[in-house]
Amino acid sequence: MGFLKANFDGPVFSEYGYSGVGVVVRDERGNFVAGTSHKISGIFSPEVIEAYAARTAISLLLQWKVPNIILEGDSLKIVSMLKLMESDDSAYGVLLDDIFVRLQNFAAWEANWVPRKANVPAHLLARNARSILDICSWSYSPPSFLLSAISADLSSP
Repeated sequence: MGFLKANFDGPVFSEYGYSGVGVVVRDERGNFVAGTSHKISGIFSPEVIEAYAARTAISLLLQWKVPNIILEGDSLKIVSMLKLMESDDSAYGVLLDDIFVRLQNFAAWEANWVPRKANVPAHLLARNARSILDICSWSYSPPSFLLSAISADLSSP
């Protein structure tokens, strides 16, 4: 296995009083390796929940013990701070500091911003948080509601 790529997303469901996290991990050929949906009690700023989603992605990648990873998210602010390894004293700064410590476990890593349309599988897993109690995870075989989004990603240039 050359590298793993994790797409992450973190929407806020303010009308329900909670936030969601979705992470999809794929191998270098784009095949599904793992995924997770988390429901987080409370309403957080978009940056906090996106940083939490990035940290969740790294935690999931650490379980696979690969040396090289790629992180992709649709929050330009969080991805930019990851790329620069920049933190601040904001509510999400502590999460970023924790991410930077965890990234030291990898030989090489990169973070990329992607538009929402290129982050659909992670977004679907994040939205799935509305229908679960806490955490739901998958390995090797994606949930059925994700199949068409993964197929669309694999067939797009």
